[in-house]
Amino acid sequence: MYGEGVDLPALEWSWVEERLAAALLYWCDSAASDWPHPRPVWGVWHRSLLCLSVGSPVLRRAISADGRVTVHLESATEVVLVEGAVVESADVDSAVDAYDHKYDYSYEVSTYGRLLAVAPRKVLAWTAGGPAGREGFSAAGAWSFTAPG
Repeated sequence: MYGEGVDLPALEWSWVEERLAAALLYWCDSAASDWPHPRPVWGVWHRSLLCLSVGSPVLRRAISADGRVTVHLESATEVVLVEGAVVESADVDSAVDAYDHKYDYSYEVSTYGRLLAVAPRKVLAWTAGGPAGREGFSAAGAWSFTAPG
């Protein structure tokens, strides 16, 4: 599944988008981190961007230094991994509105900083049976996207 072809039924992109939209937590790390340390953050899947609220100053600095981000969801049996890059988004207000609605919260950009908009470059996803796939994989998918701009 990591760059190799697999003989499994293909997952649909809509399956991935449903999980990205429904997730309450996104585990995020930067390629520039000195040591891998994924952190749970809140966010929204909004207009093909993953918009994240990154409160950790260390993670925010690492992301700012490099721009490359890996995000995964919590499930070990319905896996979604997003490798992407932080991009400028002109649609910050509607992303914050979607965030506020999702979490029943009032996100203050002036207090917490802008949501980081991550444009996917590569997405890997699979489903597996049993804890961490012990009963085998049942479906998989891989998608590549061109860099924005």
